[in-house]
Amino acid sequence: MSIDSKKGSIFIRNIEESDARELYDFLNNLDEKTKGFFHPHPFDLKTIMDICKSKKDHYFVMFSKNKLIGYSFLRLFGYKIPSFGIVIRKGLTGKGYGTILTKGTIEKARKLGYKKVLLKTYKENISAQKVYEKLGFKIIGETEHKKQYKMEIIL
Repeated sequence: MSIDSKKGSIFIRNIEESDARELYDFLNNLDEKTKGFFHPHPFDLKTIMDICKSKKDHYFVMFSKNKLIGYSFLRLFGYKIPSFGIVIRKGLTGKGYGTILTKGTIEKARKLGYKKVLLKTYKENISAQKVYEKLGFKIIGETEHKKQYKMEIIL
């Protein structure tokens, strides 16, 4: 999916095996605050390579000027409703890229035939919550430890 925006040309696509090294570097260069909010899986090279080959879940990368600037996923964890996650490159948060990648990933979920998407977000991650709510996600509860909201969007 190619998007022309005020930020220039942005491209979102399914992850490929050839993305492993760049995704590994991208994830391991996130700042500590972002790593505190985004830790859906280990960031070691073997895990990243497995993700790039995955056929059971859906992983996406976003590029601008041939540089990986975002990563998102729809993971099933053995269920029928996918769980959404997203992270944007260090230094590019708060500039609208998260909204673009979230919209693109939700559109992919629609095209894949999913009826809804779930996510969890830490309560102190207010900026992410604002994006999710703006795009139609609703808070439906809290996690057991009460540190995160559970959110969903009906497609």
